[in-house]
Amino acid sequence: MTALALCPQPDLVVFDEPTTALDVTTQIDVLSAIKDAIRDTGVAALYITHDLAVVAQVSDHIMVLQMGEKVEYGTTDQIINDPQEDYTKALVSVRSIAHEEKKPTDEPVLSVTGITARYRGTPFDVLHNVTVDLHPGQTLAIVGESGSGKSTMARVVMGLLPPSGGSLHHNGAALPKSGKQRPRDLQRHIQMIHQMADTALNPKHRIKDIIGRPLEFFLGLKGRAKDVRIRELLTLIELDPDEFINRMPSELSGGQKQRVCIARALAAEPDFIICDEVTSALDQLVAEGILRLLDRLQREMDLTYMFITHDIATVRSIADEVVVMQNGVIVEQGPKETIFSPPHAPYTELLLSSVPEMDPDWLTGLLKERGAVVTSEEPL
Repeated sequence: MTALALCPQPDLVVFDEPTTALDVTTQIDVLSAIKDAIRDTGVAALYITHDLAVVAQVSDHIMVLQMGEKVEYGTTDQIINDPQEDYTKALVSVRSIAHEEKKPTDEPVLSVTGITARYRGTPFDVLHNVTVDLHPGQTLAIVGESGSGKSTMARVVMGLLPPSGGSLHHNGAALPKSGKQRPRDLQRHIQMIHQMADTALNPKHRIKDIIGRPLEFFLGLKGRAKDVRIRELLTLIELDPDEFINRMPSELSGGQKQRVCIARALAAEPDFIICDEVTSALDQLVAEGILRLLDRLQREMDLTYMFITHDIATVRSIADEVVVMQNGVIVEQGPKETIFSPPHAPYTELLLSSVPEMDPDWLTGLLKERGAVVTSEEPL
């Protein structure tokens, strides 16, 4: 895409969140390509992002905006190392959640044993003999690059993609591989929060209808009882019921939409929730608010999460157990403190070392360490 933008030989290229949805290793390649392109062509660049650690690698100056107003402007070094405004300081210090890690119980709430799966019409397996256990009240983070099998695992657990081999058990009982074969009461115990709230919410339904549907479908609530519960759920996700109950999704911000998706999942009264990249489309401060909300709900309701993400910073904030996947295979798994303590498996080391740091020289140093050709050490 960078090459395409440079084809007309422009004076200015606007990079609008070019790495937001990418895993950390792919992000390194894209940032390196952007740096090389700007250096080689001399084009001016405007880089738009919500990730200060990323923009620090490719910028000379940073402007911080909030609600359409300029909050702070300065050199990259000054903004990163000596921010003056409270909002900028908050952006620099995100991911400061104090998550109390929990030990596994004797009996898992969900057991995935020897799962092998492929998509219809493809000649190869996407998951290969995958085995994991999820214990009550814990968060299991599944991390890996795009195409590693993370979301396929979620689809198998939800019954959307029946596996070709292996077994699933929920609270010790066999879990039918196809969602269509699962009774309604079993379906409600396993819920999912999707990555893109914009596509997960029906744009023609009001918030009260979106949250009310699972209350009626799974619990049989109607009338005043349903309305009361909708208001309770909105309060639980920290949205004012009087203000939001009759709104349409288009009247909500990205973070508010994701909170509604959380409320919809909670409406079924599940004991296990799959969180599929639920913060990847959000800016850092909003994402941190969502993570804090999920952490509080877990503590208050004893929920179990399977948290699918490529964001290592998120994993550090919320996980108890970690599974590292590559090409549909589990490379490493164990307690978070074990996975993040050296020595690491080579692929885990690659992922951990690819997380951008709040240091303008980080990318240049990393590329040198990995043997890449770096022709300029100056920031762009």
